[in-house]
Amino acid sequence: MSNEEAVGAPFIDVLLTLETLLQVRFNDRSLLQRAVTHHSCCPGTAVRDSYDTLEFLGDAIIAAHVVEYIYRMFPEASEGEMTALKSEVVSRRVLARIGQALGLFPYIRVDVANLRTFNERSRDSLCADVLEAIVGAIHIDQGPEVGRDFVARLILPEVLYLSQQSLDTNPKGRLQKVVLQRSGSLPRYRVLEQGGSNNDRVFTVGVYEHELLLGLGTASSIKEAGRLAARDALGALQAHEIS
Repeated sequence: MSNEEAVGAPFIDVLLTLETLLQVRFNDRSLLQRAVTHHSCCPGTAVRDSYDTLEFLGDAIIAAHVVEYIYRMFPEASEGEMTALKSEVVSRRVLARIGQALGLFPYIRVDVANLRTFNERSRDSLCADVLEAIVGAIHIDQGPEVGRDFVARLILPEVLYLSQQSLDTNPKGRLQKVVLQRSGSLPRYRVLEQGGSNNDRVFTVGVYEHELLLGLGTASSIKEAGRLAARDALGALQAHEIS
């Protein structure tokens, strides 16, 4: 059976247009058709004909590329910070926004009559699902490098954008710039308290502009406590500017 016969002639033109949108030419267009087909269209053959398993694959591929990119771009970030940023980038909200911006929804095959509800949230969910499924389909059809390039083009830019909101890997550097601009001086860090046993030490560090306390941080090392103090100071300074 040819690619066109497997897909069905009436849908060929739609898939060709979608390929142009994605900037990927499929060897097996039946994979692309499957990637945009909701299980409501094929309840009896969903495992074979819907995007469910491709979505599962695409989700894992996206997560792997995002984690690697975060690791390379932010080598000083903690595991917790990397996890928080990764979770934000691969969230349904962000993937739905990417899918909607790409214009995926008109290409999705869904039988609305077989859904209990359908609203704007449903559109977003479908776009997120299909984006993941398309990544899985590209990986299978074109190989891992083309799949990586697709993720790099459409999804990885969100890492840098969202990192400005949810991840600050160098708060001391940022605070230094702010304080220098404010007063021409450098922030100073002082250990204000320390306690605990040798194996469970706790330090509280304050960061100062001259003698003004800007922020506090408490952690199991002086370095981490200082970093948290800088983050606290940045938050306080930003709140003061807003007010």
